[in-house]
Amino acid sequence: MADKNPSKALSLVTRIEKLCDFIEHPAIKTAVEQAVPVSMPPEVGALGFDIPLWVGLGIVGLWAALDGFSERAELRWQKCPICGHHCMPQRFATAGAQNNDGLKELEDIRHLYALNYAGDADSEYFRRTRHVLKPNVSVQLTCGAKFDGSRLNLDLTYLRNYSRVVKQVLEQFI
Repeated sequence: MADKNPSKALSLVTRIEKLCDFIEHPAIKTAVEQAVPVSMPPEVGALGFDIPLWVGLGIVGLWAALDGFSERAELRWQKCPICGHHCMPQRFATAGAQNNDGLKELEDIRHLYALNYAGDADSEYFRRTRHVLKPNVSVQLTCGAKFDGSRLNLDLTYLRNYSRVVKQVLEQFI
């Protein structure tokens, strides 16, 4: 029997979004102020935290929340006219969900971080047609991030933005 309640997926999205709260916590800011040598930029990256990687993996988690819900809600897979595969944006579009631009970006970013060495788009990544990202083409994403045609560098604001996108999509099923 289909479970059309998105509460578990929404809970997962909220927990993923808390990654931003952790990095921005006053204790982490104090650690940066006290432990980073003055010769380095006073950022958490100087303590070994790779923010773009964490954010990319957070986006993979957002995609997982969508996937888990879509399977349990038995949303139909339908071949996408853009990528030619059974992708998440098409699955939610078929179910009538709005905010497909954000989902298209998430689909591309998920593949870029989960399957392609954390943000570096190489020829293997572009063997498949992508929804938004194109080889050697600079594009501004809806979250404000810029893909330069081969690399996407993410920060915490982008994870918060995509968390909101996913919440908005899932809340349409309440």
